[in-house]
Amino acid sequence: MSKFDQHNSAAGSHYFGLPVEEHCSIQREGMVDTLFISAKALNIVWGNDRRYWKWTPLEDQQGYSKFRIGAELLQVNWIQVTGKLDTGKITKFFHPSRDQVPKTYEIFWVMKFNVDAFGWHNVPIKFKVATDGSQPAQRIENLGVYRKRNNIQWHEIRGGVFTVGHGSKSGNVYFGMFETESVWWKGSMVLAGLKIKPK
Repeated sequence: MSKFDQHNSAAGSHYFGLPVEEHCSIQREGMVDTLFISAKALNIVWGNDRRYWKWTPLEDQQGYSKFRIGAELLQVNWIQVTGKLDTGKITKFFHPSRDQVPKTYEIFWVMKFNVDAFGWHNVPIKFKVATDGSQPAQRIENLGVYRKRNNIQWHEIRGGVFTVGHGSKSGNVYFGMFETESVWWKGSMVLAGLKIKPK
């Protein structure tokens, strides 16, 4: 479970992510190596309840078939999607044959809003990131602006920056997106997963 998870781990309505190693890949984007992590590797509160979330194939989605399958939010008033990644594996993912690796990385949440998306302008979403022994860094953003831009466009929403010290012991980086304080219902969004890029 993620450092940020607060729900009951025995509850059958929640989805618990599959191993990251089985649902990620390194792809070259321009001049930058990018780690793609599928939504299947994330923990999603209410993710096993078909009233609120469902899995949808992305093979036909231009440019984002690398994720293969996405988590489609139908409707919910409690958004909590979290995950974690071994920082030692980040070194292997990006530079398997080198000792020197970039120390700082940025997380991007990849999502799109359907034409009937609702509730996103009412309350902001919190994005958090932390490593073992550090306080969570948080940024807050109202996703309603993305909803208005283009209903068929995928958006890469900044989820925070974290640092992996060279030669440091292996630990974890934890990340999440949250809206758990209001009673506003939100829906009709597709989450493909995450991208992690060196800065």
